[in-house]
Amino acid sequence: MPISIPNSYVNPNVRTVGISKLRSLNASQLRGIDKTLVIQENDQPLAVLVKYEEFLAMQRQLMAMLETQDVLSDKKAVESITVGRTDARSGNARSIEEVRDSLKKK
Repeated sequence: MPISIPNSYVNPNVRTVGISKLRSLNASQLRGIDKTLVIQENDQPLAVLVKYEEFLAMQRQLMAMLETQDVLSDKKAVESITVGRTDARSGNARSIEEVRDSLKKK
């Protein structure tokens, strides 16, 4: 059964190309590509080609999400964050400058 690319995932920076198009690209042409390419064969998606900078950005976002998930799965961390937010809203907090000044005095 063929895999189709859901419309909800398609954006103007994505272009589908056949495998033969990929074979015809050289390094200079790859550097100049400004779109994400979905490589297909017989209308079957095989792979995705993204610029390296975009790949790194996706990796950073993934790592940030995993770190957030780690924090949110730690009951003590969530409790500390909740207490901190409550303290900040009620004015029961010190500015970073005040904390730095108190550390310098020690």
